[in-house]
Amino acid sequence: MEITRREVEGLGALRSDEWPIISLYLRVDKEHITDDHYSIRLKNLLKELERAREQIGLNRAQSQAVDEDVERIRAFFRDHGDEFGQGVALFASSRAGLWRVYHVPREVGNEADLDFRPVIGRLVRVVELFEPICTCVISRDRARIFRGHLVNFQEVAVRLDEEVPGQHGQGGWSQARFARHIEDHVRQHFQRVGQVLFQLFEQDPFRFLVVAGPDEVVADFVDGLHPYLRERYVGSFNCLMEATAKEIREETKRIVTAWQEQERQRYVDLVLEEALSQDMAVVGLDRVVEVVQMQNVNSLVVDDQLSAPGRYCLRCGALQPIGSEASECVFCGGLTRMRENIVPEVYAEAYRQNANLVFLSERDLRARLEPFGGIGAILRYRIGAPATS
Repeated sequence: MEITRREVEGLGALRSDEWPIISLYLRVDKEHITDDHYSIRLKNLLKELERAREQIGLNRAQSQAVDEDVERIRAFFRDHGDEFGQGVALFASSRAGLWRVYHVPREVGNEADLDFRPVIGRLVRVVELFEPICTCVISRDRARIFRGHLVNFQEVAVRLDEEVPGQHGQGGWSQARFARHIEDHVRQHFQRVGQVLFQLFEQDPFRFLVVAGPDEVVADFVDGLHPYLRERYVGSFNCLMEATAKEIREETKRIVTAWQEQERQRYVDLVLEEALSQDMAVVGLDRVVEVVQMQNVNSLVVDDQLSAPGRYCLRCGALQPIGSEASECVFCGGLTRMRENIVPEVYAEAYRQNANLVFLSERDLRARLEPFGGIGAILRYRIGAPATS
């Protein structure tokens, strides 16, 4: 099964009150010729679960359930491991009725963990790779439609040709009248393609729309699209109808990636402007954790290399105040768990609250946010400024 934003949201909503859940991320391909076989990585990852068992304090029945799931995972990779291309994300708790396996890109990396809800930080980090995309290659008499995402992209089998009359010859209609006749056919063609795009959007919504073709054709076509489609239009490129699927995919990726880079720039500008005016944003990990606990995050902007220790509650999932060393949750009294890096828990929790996540990988953007703790949140509603001494 391929991962989608909907699947990640579903995983984020899962919780087992009694039975622990194994979350396993495994890169199965060889990125370098010297890499170990994935079976060795799997063996080492499953050993890491022993430390997690101690941290969350399992009873005998829970520990036995984990042993059963570990054996099921070993058997699964023994029989099916070679069927995956780059990476696997697997979530297992047989006693809780959970067994889900996803194809993921190698960027997800390797990790094994144990908790009472799926550990989704790594999926959340790469979910933008799976944002659904639609590209329409348009001319005055033909169209091709491609669907997918930045990892997998293919043509939709829809015939979208229109018989547009040729140039005016001897006799017959006047040149002007014949030209109007041609334009009527072109307009009908654009309307039909637009209707097909909207039907595809209604059946399976896409986040980005890219249009390709001659510049003047693209401009006329986009102007006539449904407002919902125009909202998702992020750019165009010039290409022939005979372009290969690979060429169209590469150009689409360039357009979408450029748009995403501009969005990251805009979010950094916004979060710093609002935070410095003490209005609708906060910066710094301690303040961000506070507003996440208040469910008051509209957008979270974070340096993708930020790391800091922290705690969260195993019972209610609440993030604990940064710097706290208490073993009991300040909200429910449950057992807390220490993380060497609490940041993935922070953005995973924000994701569960439907916050928009913005990860900064560009050096210049990370440098701008670094003096403010490498993380900031744009708020859903205004709160009072922090007290000063």
